[in-house]
Amino acid sequence: MFTRCTECRTLQKVTTEQLRAGHGMVRCKKKKCLALFNALESISDTDNLDTPIATTSWLSPQEKAPEKPYWLIGSLIGLTVLFAQLSYFEGLALPQNPTFRPWLEKFCEYLACRLPTYRNTKELIVLQGALTTQTDEFVAFSAVISNQAAFEQAYPKLKLTLLDYAGLPFSQRVFQPYDYLPKESAAPFLLLPDATSEISLSLAAPKTKIGGYTFEFTD
Repeated sequence: MFTRCTECRTLQKVTTEQLRAGHGMVRCKKKKCLALFNALESISDTDNLDTPIATTSWLSPQEKAPEKPYWLIGSLIGLTVLFAQLSYFEGLALPQNPTFRPWLEKFCEYLACRLPTYRNTKELIVLQGALTTQTDEFVAFSAVISNQAAFEQAYPKLKLTLLDYAGLPFSQRVFQPYDYLPKESAAPFLLLPDATSEISLSLAAPKTKIGGYTFEFTD
């Protein structure tokens, strides 16, 4: 193949290997010139450069450099910085935010991380509850709860308060999930979205007559 120096206009003979090694740039062979020029600007298969051929890439499909996922790396770095900033300002409350949690779950899929268990007692509703006397020695508390959250969440603590006939509290206790769930239940006691669960407690009957009760869930 032939090309012409863009400085001195001297006709030059070049090879594919030279073009590939210099990425199209060659040095003029004329001693008084020695200019470095782009040989692809005027190149031909013959020494007649009046009709130059179109230039193409000299890399075959097999020789093309693989594309690097710089955009993916940049996105992960950006998400990491954003996550760090939000964590700094929001702390442990951020993974418990139902707005941000779906995005954090997707983010953790890339980093193979694990979010803390979701807890929001406001998204637990009580379908029914009852406190009944079994014998003179025992009373039973039972309830059916439903998880209205979009995520599985941990069973909450249960605070049960007993009232006398005047409506005044005389006994109170906080129960852990393993206290009111069946013994065969496996930790960490997670309740799936839209799932319902029955909880029950068997308590020693107090000396004071029970006139009523209240209960609430706590984190």
